[in-house]
Amino acid sequence: MFNDYLNLLANFGIGGAHPGGFPLTLAIFEKEKIQPNHHVLDLGCGTGQTAAFLGENFGCKVTAIDIHPMMIEKAKKRFANEELDINTILGDVQNMDFDDHSFDFILSESVISFTNIQKTLNEIVRVLKEDGCVLMIEMVAEQSLSDDIKEQITKLYGIDEVLTEKEWCAYLKQAGFTKIIEIRTPSLLIPSDIDDMDHSENISMALYDKWDEHNQFIEQNGHHLGYRAFKCYLR
Repeated sequence: MFNDYLNLLANFGIGGAHPGGFPLTLAIFEKEKIQPNHHVLDLGCGTGQTAAFLGENFGCKVTAIDIHPMMIEKAKKRFANEELDINTILGDVQNMDFDDHSFDFILSESVISFTNIQKTLNEIVRVLKEDGCVLMIEMVAEQSLSDDIKEQITKLYGIDEVLTEKEWCAYLKQAGFTKIIEIRTPSLLIPSDIDDMDHSENISMALYDKWDEHNQFIEQNGHHLGYRAFKCYLR
């Protein structure tokens, strides 16, 4: 059901695996004014690193959703260890079991690219309050990608396409966002250091090989890729 790259992240329990890593998350939220009465959705929460930070530092209501059972298990363990009351749901972000207009703030850290992009954006718009905000960090193509690079990306990450910044904005507008703000950040594709990990037992050598493949691809082709952080509003 899951591609090897997502299984890698789940088995190694990597927190902050998104472009820019957890340091980028911290830098962005230094400027955010999330209130205790806000309901925040962490879309594709992984092992719960960001959801835990939000609950602990803003005192807001947090819901965390992920499609990978191992991620949800590790997120629940984190929340229990930190004594945080976070609603944790195993579910598909393309088809969420939430009422319309449920959330004041939705966060997505390198999640939407791994889904049907338009379908997920439509779901985000459905569950976001009309005056709510979406903050998303996503990988982008910094230049036109050759067919060979596209094929490598599809094989390695299990995603169909890497959008340019212009293409992301077009998708967001099509979904219904009328105000899209790019958050200026240093363009570092991957975290310089990963210090938040929760290893599973008996990780297969195939996943170690996949990690080596990922590192090799970034070393050779990282200049083709970057990321953008967007704040998006419906009005």
